[in-house]
Amino acid sequence: MANKVLLDENIPTAVLWWCISQGFDAMTAREAGLVGRSDSELNAFLHREGRVLITLDLDFSDPVKLPVGPGRIVLRPWITDGELMVRLLRRMMPLGLPRAGELFVVQVNGIARYGVEI
Repeated sequence: MANKVLLDENIPTAVLWWCISQGFDAMTAREAGLVGRSDSELNAFLHREGRVLITLDLDFSDPVKLPVGPGRIVLRPWITDGELMVRLLRRMMPLGLPRAGELFVVQVNGIARYGVEI
């Protein structure tokens, strides 16, 4: 799978520019016409496009509510700051992007990885 990511509408532009600088095929929810759409509509788009979601929305950390599909990154910074989010993503990158069925919850104090046997 290519490094295709979708940035949810709650993710600052600084994260978009960082993703592009890292060679990701990055798209925003706005570009995809998904602003204001339901979580299930966004999830269906992720499945169709094979994109990994980067979001702050905790609803996407519940695989029972929304099946994981191509993979998800839920960022949990203590403040909504683009530079802090970029730092969290940099720390996560040695793991690579989540694979199909994987969920990464990336916090200031660590990374939780779900959906894969380690």
